Amino acid sequence: MSLEAQILLEARRLGFAAAGIAAAAPAETIEVFNRWRAAGRAARMDYLSRHAALRADPRRLAPGVRSIIVVAARYPVNSRPGRGFSSYARGRDYHAVLRAKLQELSVFIERHAVLSVSRICVDSAPILEREWAVRAGLGWRGKQGQIVSEQAGCCLVLGELLVDLALRPTPGVPNRCGACRLCLDACPTGALGADGLVDARKCLAYLTIEHDGEFPDELRPLLGAALFGCDLCTAVCPWNRAGDELVMPELAARPMPTAEACLAMTDKEFQERFRDTCILRSGPARLRRNAAAVLANLP
Repeated sequence: MSLEAQILLEARRLGFAAAGIAAAAPAETIEVFNRWRAAGRAARMDYLSRHAALRADPRRLAPGVRSIIVVAARYPVNSRPGRGFSSYARGRDYHAVLRAKLQELSVFIERHAVLSVSRICVDSAPILEREWAVRAGLGWRGKQGQIVSEQAGCCLVLGELLVDLALRPTPGVPNRCGACRLCLDACPTGALGADGLVDARKCLAYLTIEHDGEFPDELRPLLGAALFGCDLCTAVCPWNRAGDELVMPELAARPMPTAEACLAMTDKEFQERFRDTCILRSGPARLRRNAAAVLANLP
């Protein structure tokens, strides 16, 4: 068995729903990303403007890197999208889970080859994750901006392992969204553009997780019952019919508190309740703000 095949098999053993390999090279979508930011569609996510040179070429992020191993972890499809907490947030913090598993994958590779470069990236690193997922053959970029996999659907979080091995790339796959526009029609705020890019200023996920301060008056009623995230555009994807059995156990959904409970939650209770989730980063003040808006939106 080739080293590439062994790596992908080990990624599956670790619980990833999909994995692939791309050759490290300059990013092909960096200008699209830069135009998206320049148009203001990144809202107040100013951190995306940092380290532009590193984002444009992963070989600057990790000097010596020759291949990028991209993995995707499946989380449950939200059965009640637009209400409560996003499915990916109901399990353990995917940042920590994916980092630990990618570290295991790095150790596995070192048993078969000499590694001088082994850089793990999960979400926060300046790398265009979805471009590399496409180039590694995990799937295609859907009309909602997310990666869609024929085998694993689109309820996915991504991670990368940058190594200095010249590995054979995984073949790409064609875009199979076709004329389907379920995700576009599901968005209540029109945040999904015809160009496949998201306007964060209108996105319920951005507004409930990243946005600081009060909600714009015209969007507050459209939040509906969303406390943290949304999932409306991912839950409707027909490709989610495949992959339920691929949900990573650590990302399995757990019970979450109601809006009333969130509004009454003290800072200490928030820390204790969400200490091992990605909700912790958003902070108690935003969650209470979201809960107040949800309760105001009730009939």
